[in-house]
Amino acid sequence: MRQLSNRREFLRSTGAVGLASISLPGARISGSEPGPAVSGAAWRQAAKSAQIAGYSLSKVQRWLHERALPVIDPKTGLYPADTRWNYRDTAADCYPFLCWAALVTDHKAFNGPVRDILHAETRLCNQFGRIPVPYDWKRQRKITNLPYPEIVFQASEYVKDGLTAIVEATGKDEWFGRMKGIEEDLWQRADIDSPYGKIISTNVEVNGEQLQSLIRLFTMTGDERFLEWAERLGDRYLLDESYYPSRLRDHGCEIIGGMGLLLAVESVANPRKFRQYRPQVERIFDAVLKRGTNGDGMMFNNLAARPGEQQGKFSDGWGYNYVGYLCYDMATETDRYRTQVAMTLKNLKKPLYKNYPWEGTSIDGFADSIEGAIYLVNRIPVPEALAWIDREMAHNVIHSDEPLASAKLWGTMKLEANGVRTVIMHALMHTQGLLARPWRQDLTLGGARQPNGSLSMVLTCQEKDPWHGKIVFDIPRYRKFIGFTKDWPRMNTLPEWFTVEPARRYMVRNATTGQRTIATGSQLHDGLAVSAEPGKPLQLEVSLLPA
Repeated sequence: MRQLSNRREFLRSTGAVGLASISLPGARISGSEPGPAVSGAAWRQAAKSAQIAGYSLSKVQRWLHERALPVIDPKTGLYPADTRWNYRDTAADCYPFLCWAALVTDHKAFNGPVRDILHAETRLCNQFGRIPVPYDWKRQRKITNLPYPEIVFQASEYVKDGLTAIVEATGKDEWFGRMKGIEEDLWQRADIDSPYGKIISTNVEVNGEQLQSLIRLFTMTGDERFLEWAERLGDRYLLDESYYPSRLRDHGCEIIGGMGLLLAVESVANPRKFRQYRPQVERIFDAVLKRGTNGDGMMFNNLAARPGEQQGKFSDGWGYNYVGYLCYDMATETDRYRTQVAMTLKNLKKPLYKNYPWEGTSIDGFADSIEGAIYLVNRIPVPEALAWIDREMAHNVIHSDEPLASAKLWGTMKLEANGVRTVIMHALMHTQGLLARPWRQDLTLGGARQPNGSLSMVLTCQEKDPWHGKIVFDIPRYRKFIGFTKDWPRMNTLPEWFTVEPARRYMVRNATTGQRTIATGSQLHDGLAVSAEPGKPLQLEVSLLPA
């Protein structure tokens, strides 16, 4: 297989525009007249994005097959990515991004050994009903001598950081059932008294995670128990006017994002609670801006006692926190915080934030900071921030100056797995959510939006043999999978870029031949069958037809 060695080789390969075929069962060909010459900023961006995403996805596929899949234990079927199977790190931070890597680069592996890990941990590790505990490799048995609060902490981490991330990409698949089961059993065993009802933890990180997990389960199921449990936690923090979050980095960001998402869903589900919570969320969010940010809007690790006293390192969770602020604006239909977020994104162009050591030289600090920025530019596409993301990814996470075939791969432990997570998110930003199946390491795939809202897509293959496969389009997962009325800003998701409505019709035009195909969004989500000739980019324009 001939692989693209780096970005420069791809750029040399895109000079010719070649012929490729598209087909779709049930779709209608409306004509084959020659189309206009391919030009414009969107096409240039799609070509640039194709070389970025192609390199990244190919490296992820290498990581999947060379590093990750071989780690799966043949005896138990578990994935000891951190040399162990626990729920605070391995299940929460390693397993979900193994799932994402397989989902976007090897669907057979996703539905095979990767899915089987879920079956294995469910079979081997449940302790209190469906609440799991870690697994002891030496003795081949569960580790049961943990304090119950630690078991709750690990289960909450698995649900929010692990299962939620998978469910956001897969909907009501088996991971959803696991998520729902663990949460039901955690809350049925709630044993900590509060003025608002029994809760499962006094740990602010756990309770922030629970807000985000319970809200999703409520909208996915319509089960009022999940909203009631979330409101117990909302009351615990938002009806206490003395409460302010003290930590604005890892382990402290959860409560801020949780407050924003709770307020958003309450704006639809329970307007009375929404009105009650809104001024308290404002109070907390405003305090963080006054006592936890510098003049650029960048957040520090901790909240200062008074404005102007904050010193020290910046938080790699700054973007995670601002996600809650954007949630507030959408829920209240205001721009109270949007200007602040846009300013912070624009200020990323400053030299201070070039290769900033969020957590020293650890890939995790870069990956977390960039992930938060991706969530934000998905809503506010500030050019300076987009350029910062690409540069920081290239230098500190992807290392795209290395030839693909010999590029050093990430490890499978928690911090490295978080790097893989952000690589996937960044790649899908550049494909506009499109997937090519099966993925081949000589492929490049990129997308960009035209001013009229249509999508320009570029696919190339460099191997001597043609590539035959499908281009899979994303759908509004926030509504179809999660049950939200709006695409509320949130953590632990793959942001949506170009999506197709299953019941609407779309025109797919080959920009070279003028061939046109009409297909439903459902058909495009199932996959548009295409064939590409070596070295001849396939360029398609996809546009929504009038209802």
